[in-house]
Amino acid sequence: MSKEMYLTELFQYLKPLPPDEREEIMADYGEHFEQAELKGRSEKEIISRLGNPRLVAREVLAQTEIQKAGRSPSLPTVTKAVMATVSLGLFNLIIVLLPFVASLLLFAGVYGFAFFLIISPILLFIQHQLVSIFINDFFLMLGFVGLGLLLLIGAMKCTGVYYKLVIHYLQHNLRVIGRI
Repeated sequence: MSKEMYLTELFQYLKPLPPDEREEIMADYGEHFEQAELKGRSEKEIISRLGNPRLVAREVLAQTEIQKAGRSPSLPTVTKAVMATVSLGLFNLIIVLLPFVASLLLFAGVYGFAFFLIISPILLFIQHQLVSIFINDFFLMLGFVGLGLLLLIGAMKCTGVYYKLVIHYLQHNLRVIGRI
């Protein structure tokens, strides 16, 4: 494979990126080739050090998604970053995707529990349909609603911290993959 073929193939794999980002990355790789050639390395040696252009593009795409998630952490951006990182290898399916899905299920459970605590007066009223029971359990229901609100606020605060932890974990994962 020649330098032109490598760069053309890399350009094709980087199509999901916006044109300005893609051009910047291509310029960086073109400069990398020039610097390595000035040091006396052959194209074949440079290409073997860089690795497969498809894998290089996947790593670049994963870095881009992680940066986007870092700028505006939300469930869709973090999920895209996780999926981009998972695409780097089968091993990431186990060490990235499974913990991410398990933690999402845990958060869904906490949010669901908070939701049911908040609506517990409505559920109790539907179940018994007697005002006297409703009045007798007023303080209990008030406690459940308060507990549900506290749990909801805590879960919302923890979600922001969770997104940051996931992004740091993904960045660490990319550094580890880069060393391998």
